[in-house]
Amino acid sequence: MKNPKAEINPGDVYERLTIIKELKKKNYNRQFLCRCECGKETIVDSSKLLSGNTKSCGCLKIEMVTKKNTNHGMTGTKIHSLWSSMKQRCMNENDKAYKNYGGRGIEVCEEWIDFETFYKWASNNGYEEGLMLERIDNDGDYCPDNCKWVSRKEQNNNN
Repeated sequence: MKNPKAEINPGDVYERLTIIKELKKKNYNRQFLCRCECGKETIVDSSKLLSGNTKSCGCLKIEMVTKKNTNHGMTGTKIHSLWSSMKQRCMNENDKAYKNYGGRGIEVCEEWIDFETFYKWASNNGYEEGLMLERIDNDGDYCPDNCKWVSRKEQNNNN
């Protein structure tokens, strides 16, 4: 934490906030009128500026929550269903196929736990609707180096 008595001057920048001017003290706390990068003005105590507890007018928190809650828009698609089924077989002990996958040690690599990463790999590696995800080594994990896209007929021939 910076020194709470540190000099704060108009024009100083703290994260997204630029000091415009000092206001009258409130309860012995120095307060400043700040302009956020988004254009909104806000009043901030010096201690919150110096400690880094206040980084914006509140827009940063909204951005972070929005990003966290933004859906990729692919729920319900075939590729999303394939991804979800892969995870269920390997990670959900209550899934009827778990004994043949997660139950025998087959895992989903860490990067594919995230759908968007999996989708990017799939798109760059020949995914088309109607294809199935196949593990090259039947005892290996679901990961980029051990998976490929095949037709249902080709997959059935491999069983």
